[in-house]
Amino acid sequence: MSPIDNWDDVTAVFTGAGTAWPGIFVAVAVLMFVGFLVRMIQHENHAYAQMINHEPVEAGPAAEGEPTVY
Repeated sequence: MSPIDNWDDVTAVFTGAGTAWPGIFVAVAVLMFVGFLVRMIQHENHAYAQMINHEPVEAGPAAEGEPTVY
């Protein structure tokens, strides 16, 4: 029931295989992941420093384990 009667000389066409777009997308994804990790580490370091100094980490009510706001 195939519309193709003869499978001789069949070729495959890969679109976009010779462009730089896949590499660009991978590079952007890696940079975004690294940026996320850097920002997370900065936030954690700040939060731990605030807790050691008995200061609120963020504005608002104290969460469990944080010192109360004076």
